[in-house]
Amino acid sequence: MTPCFSGGSLKVKIHISNLSEGVHQYDFHEEPSELGLDERFGRQVVVKAELEKRRNQFFLRVKLETVGRFICDRCADEFDMSLNNEYRMAYVFSRKDAEGYDEDEITLIKENTSLIDISDDVRQFVILSVPLKLLCKEECAGLCSTCGANLNYEECKCHKEALDPRWEKLKNMVNNN
Repeated sequence: MTPCFSGGSLKVKIHISNLSEGVHQYDFHEEPSELGLDERFGRQVVVKAELEKRRNQFFLRVKLETVGRFICDRCADEFDMSLNNEYRMAYVFSRKDAEGYDEDEITLIKENTSLIDISDDVRQFVILSVPLKLLCKEECAGLCSTCGANLNYEECKCHKEALDPRWEKLKNMVNNN
């Protein structure tokens, strides 16, 4: 394992100035607050990084793991969700050195760069790991729109046939066909 810097003001940085060519492994365990993540992320962010140095090119593969505490979009219960993500980045002196990488996967660095700070990339990819629709479980039944009962735990006792009078004519048309 190649020495790395983690925690405190250094955050997630990798020394590259005297790095030999080849593949180097790094493990980081960061507090979410050190990465600028909000209180939803209460557990450490585990970062497993593999940096491959080829001449003036640094190709990074990262696996992230953490747990976030969220509110379900259907039933409003709080729940913990494991977040896992993998991404890759190319740190290069010139764009032509990063063939095969998308534009958003390339970071240009100066030739005298001694450290690569991946803290911001890690923070962004943790945030991108959060799904748009947050569900406590895939089969979450949600809340009754009339009485607000959590249908995961109880049956609602409201009258199901209560219909907005504006829809009565449409209901009659459907029932008559």
